[in-house]
Amino acid sequence: MSSVMFPPRSPPGSSGCGSGDIPAASVTTQSAEQALFASDRYARLILAQMNKMRLRTDFCDVRLRLGGRVFSVHKLVLAASSPYFSALFSGGMSEADKEEVQILGVEAPVFEVLLEFIYTGMINVTVENMQELMVAADMLQLSEVVSICGEFLKGHMDPSNCVGVYQFLEQIVLLMVSFFLHLCLSVCVSDEFWGLSKDQLVKLLRSEELRIEDEYQVFTAAMDWVLQDVTKRKKHVVEVLDPVRFPLLSPQRLFKYIEGMSDFSLRVALQTLLREYTEVSKSPKENKMYSLLQPAKMRPRRKARKYLYAIGRLTSVQHLATFI
Repeated sequence: MSSVMFPPRSPPGSSGCGSGDIPAASVTTQSAEQALFASDRYARLILAQMNKMRLRTDFCDVRLRLGGRVFSVHKLVLAASSPYFSALFSGGMSEADKEEVQILGVEAPVFEVLLEFIYTGMINVTVENMQELMVAADMLQLSEVVSICGEFLKGHMDPSNCVGVYQFLEQIVLLMVSFFLHLCLSVCVSDEFWGLSKDQLVKLLRSEELRIEDEYQVFTAAMDWVLQDVTKRKKHVVEVLDPVRFPLLSPQRLFKYIEGMSDFSLRVALQTLLREYTEVSKSPKENKMYSLLQPAKMRPRRKARKYLYAIGRLTSVQHLATFI
């Protein structure tokens, strides 16, 4: 990844973040007979105590390996801090029950800085580490650190480095697209996935690199996005389903899905769409729509599990199924 050069800047003035400046508690609501207090100091003390436990490896329940270094951590703390770790440690992932998990794509010194932030809420951003921190934080879904790095970046941008900043941000976009494609199934159940625009979703779902079990997961990902805000998004259903390779799907499975659809207009749209593809599968050579089907839609994606497909029918050869 290219490096962005920053001119030296004067250090900002003190913001008064020392522990002595934190009041014992602040009143959030008050009446003549009672008052509700919120203690910022208590939250800070709890964080400090959890960090001490981490450093002593007290109550740590998983080890994270990055290169040659191993970090003992608490699953609960990391899962509460990041959707990435929440998905990693959930019951649906193979890493959920492992005592040691390997984290790829992040250097150990960078992860150490991020881990310090998770347990303390404080992070030291410099012109030397900003780029690596921002990329790693985005990958690990530490949105607060990404925002901090973004503010740091804006404060240090000038005509001498704006082109480098532009190139750096483009590289981050490419890296994050690659990350999404690799961990598609985990990302598709996150709040950030629901926030994608229609065009962003379609672009991602078109990719040959989606690491999926079968094409039905692409269909359900698209539909889950629509159903997240069905009133506004159902008008886009044909567009967001366009990347789905319907010839690889079982019509019976799709009909069963459609039967459970509560929105009438959406159910009709899906029935019409499925009927068109079903007609193609019955008599592809005679059907006028056959010529409109792209060859790419007739074969599995490169990173999907390997299957034997027939148009309109799916036969899985389990003993041959391996990741590409």
